[in-house]
Amino acid sequence: MPEPAITPDAPVHPTEHPALRAWLELRAGGVEPERAAIRTVRCKPKSTVYQLVGVGPGGSAVIAKHCLRATARIEHAVYVEVLQRLPLTALRCYGLVEEGNGPWCWLFLEDAGEERYSPECADQRALAGRWLGTLHTSAAHVGATVRLPDRGPGYYLEHLRSARDTVRRNGTNPELATEDREVLARVLSSCDLLEARWGEVQRSCEDMPRTLVHGDCVVKNVRVRSSPAGLALLPLDWEMAGWGVPAPDLVQPTAGRHVPSLSADIEAYRWVVRESWPHLRVQDLRRWADWGRVFRLLAMTNWVSGRLAYPWVRKPVAELRLYHEQMAGALRAVGWAA
Repeated sequence: MPEPAITPDAPVHPTEHPALRAWLELRAGGVEPERAAIRTVRCKPKSTVYQLVGVGPGGSAVIAKHCLRATARIEHAVYVEVLQRLPLTALRCYGLVEEGNGPWCWLFLEDAGEERYSPECADQRALAGRWLGTLHTSAAHVGATVRLPDRGPGYYLEHLRSARDTVRRNGTNPELATEDREVLARVLSSCDLLEARWGEVQRSCEDMPRTLVHGDCVVKNVRVRSSPAGLALLPLDWEMAGWGVPAPDLVQPTAGRHVPSLSADIEAYRWVVRESWPHLRVQDLRRWADWGRVFRLLAMTNWVSGRLAYPWVRKPVAELRLYHEQMAGALRAVGWAA
């Protein structure tokens, strides 16, 4: 997949910048482009994010996300067709502009600000628990009518298989030391064993309701905003969202290094969902969170494994070793023997 045809640091006059041109196309020229300021927020191989200062309603900033059409359509559907219909605080989506017949497009969003969610703050953890509880219960009815990708257990089985295939394919990288190959062998063995028992994984998820899930609910993807009405939670980056089980959004921290998460308060979550799912106990939700950690580790293993194709293997191998160790702990937490 080629990278976006944009050089973020190149000196470009605002009127010539593709982000502003796309915005003007969407907003039908409702801003004076000469007064716009453009700042690069993030640049990755599959997406580049800009802040367009002063072009939004009332002179506010707008976030322009240049990304793949497939993921942009998922995010757009979540913002416009689901979140706007729920009793939740959410960012405003201004629209989507596609770039001809190519794979790229522009997604325009309200600027969430710079104040990140803090998992060390008990009030913010409780806020996150209530927000997720409202999302999962209310979207279970609204989201069913929206076409979103599957994010159930089968999605994570695909991650497992993809990770295993990628590790095998890159196992001949000459930069791998003997101890590196031993780590990869343990990862492959773990994948084989987990796939052999995948029927148990599916049965463990049968009591979980299907609903809209964020899928990458971590600190870097959430902002908070203060207002006279109180503190508002504003999750962003919904490109991994879909129709699945709540488990991945509920992952909790463990001792030492852990899978990134919001660490949302489970008891606050239970307080919200009890009307819709009265049979659930806090210990049931903690078990969901444990399965969520298994799923997240499979996805993370898959994402990292692709970096084994390059000469700089030290860091990805170290991460795979860590994920393998954490997977053993996660499986013990859900009641599996070592």
